[in-house]
Amino acid sequence: MVSSPLNTNTISSIYTLKKTNQRVITIIGSIQSKQKISVTVLVRYFLFVLLFGNSNFVFTQDKVADPPKLKVDLGGALRFNYNYSSWKPNQQKRGGDFGFEVFRLNADATYGDIEIHIDQRFYSGAFGGAFLKYGWVQYNLNQKSHLKLGLIPAYFGPQQFNSHSWFFALPFYLGFEDDHDMGISYDYEDDRFRLDIGFYKNAEALTFGDNNPISPNRYSYDFSGRNKEVNQFNIRFNYKLGEVAKHLLGTSLQYGGIWNIDTQEIGNHSALGLHYQLDYKRWNLQTQFITYHNKPKNAVGESRDFLEQAAYNFPYNTAAKASLYSLGLAYTIPINKGLLQSIQLYNDYTYMDKSISSWEDTQMNVLGALISIKPLYIYVDYASGRNQPWLTPNSTDALSSGDGTGEWQHRFNVNFGFYF
Repeated sequence: MVSSPLNTNTISSIYTLKKTNQRVITIIGSIQSKQKISVTVLVRYFLFVLLFGNSNFVFTQDKVADPPKLKVDLGGALRFNYNYSSWKPNQQKRGGDFGFEVFRLNADATYGDIEIHIDQRFYSGAFGGAFLKYGWVQYNLNQKSHLKLGLIPAYFGPQQFNSHSWFFALPFYLGFEDDHDMGISYDYEDDRFRLDIGFYKNAEALTFGDNNPISPNRYSYDFSGRNKEVNQFNIRFNYKLGEVAKHLLGTSLQYGGIWNIDTQEIGNHSALGLHYQLDYKRWNLQTQFITYHNKPKNAVGESRDFLEQAAYNFPYNTAAKASLYSLGLAYTIPINKGLLQSIQLYNDYTYMDKSISSWEDTQMNVLGALISIKPLYIYVDYASGRNQPWLTPNSTDALSSGDGTGEWQHRFNVNFGFYF
């Protein structure tokens, strides 16, 4: 078969083919003077496009992806506190005290696959003043995997919180609940499985001196005094199962260094956690076991049986080695009448067994209720503690050797939080 030639001076042709998926193939040809193109070649070319039009052999498309849009969500809370404490006789004569607790601002922003999350707190000067609870930049690798950089969660326990009350549970006061440190992390989560891996260069650094102690003005409990947290690794694994009764089982591992300011040497700290959580109808059960061992390299003459930890401008000593057993149970009553949405009743208990047998153990129990009247949330708690630093007049050694009395102390507390 002989093909007939096609002669022209200057021809500019645009051929467009639209498929059902909205792809457009555009062919632009410039045929100069005296240039010959075989009709057979053109036919073969268009057959190829018809057959493989949805493949990668696409030169342009008529639909360009929309650029990402910046989305910002701002919020916060204003909270006030009433408390009545058994170890404060003059306060009891006054009928308790009612005052300001915290004002907080939250910002959550997204731009394509990038997110920013910030929680800034403003407490009274006595409780540390203004500081950042958390703040990180997040890159979403896909819907299930994410990278975080900044003041990020230190993954330990079943989730951010392993308690129900305003007081949290005892692990919080040792840095094992709602803790955040400076680092980078990766997390993956699907319907059944969650994995969190984090590296933390140090705790919140408010100064950048060569060998300075950390400031006690912070949200999360960290090593303080003559020791600092450095180069910490955390890994947490959670597995979910069940449809009606929803179970969560998991484990947490933590290992890192302890920099001593005096000896300029690095010790180490390690912790293992096992946790189980159950959600069944209106019931929520939380259990956790934690064992930890801190090995600082203190100066000669300084005890290595305890370390100082601090937050809210409130330092105290903690046992270097101990185990904790936590159990929390909650029952939610839906109301949904007027502004009143629900009432949750709960009890959280923790027992701390210190490795030195002559030291007094620590116990903490909180019986209470959360009343939800959006935008108002009210925590009504009756907190009891034995050698608990926030529930005793002698806080310095409560979590190490004991407060010296071994007595139970109690605090009735009502927290009013207005959220926006």
